[in-house]
Amino acid sequence: IAGFTVKSDDQNDVRKISLSYEVTPEDANGIALTTPSSGVINDELNPEDKNWLPKRRASFLLPSFVPAGEFRVRVQVKDLFAKSEASKDFPFRMGGVVIQPSNGVAIQDLQFFRKEHDRDPVQVPAYSPGDTVYARFDMVGFQTDEKNEYHLSYGVTVLRPDGKPYINQPKAAELQASTFYPARYLPGVANLTTSSDSERGEYVLVLTVNDLIGNRSSQFKAAFSIE
Repeated sequence: IAGFTVKSDDQNDVRKISLSYEVTPEDANGIALTTPSSGVINDELNPEDKNWLPKRRASFLLPSFVPAGEFRVRVQVKDLFAKSEASKDFPFRMGGVVIQPSNGVAIQDLQFFRKEHDRDPVQVPAYSPGDTVYARFDMVGFQTDEKNEYHLSYGVTVLRPDGKPYINQPKAAELQASTFYPARYLPGVANLTTSSDSERGEYVLVLTVNDLIGNRSSQFKAAFSIE
């Protein structure tokens, strides 16, 4: 911090500064990602401190379920002696999940995997009878309440090549929590174990996601084959 006022007391040769500061990581809309880091600086300066500048450090644990994008750290400082203040933004970029805007709850970026902990999805979702089909996806566009609570559920259905149900899990998972920063997406998984005598052909994975706060639902379909 620079440019602050130094208050001098000629009787005892005491020089003082009085500052307060607040540091907040924010998204592009100015919504705080975490609680701010704040403090005060009330120091006495010695004659040899004429070029001294106060320094402070702040660290933040970034929230989960924040999509990739541009963010900023906003620093606000008040000079209590001068009764003035200043602020400055320092941009940073966060990588990770890229989501597309949605007018309602939806499923995006569904990918199939060969093994549960694989990082790279399969290019062609083809499996053998008896294999386990692993799928991961992101749920977006859901609503949160005034306490930033989300409440979602999703169901998993698999249709055989003839269109008849092969697997039916109408309540595969339910997710509910409250966060400081409103979650922008939530990850979901679907692990489906096929039988050794499964009919060969194209199967359809049907995902139904329910936004229990926004009272809206949507479906997403993706095909895989058993060969």
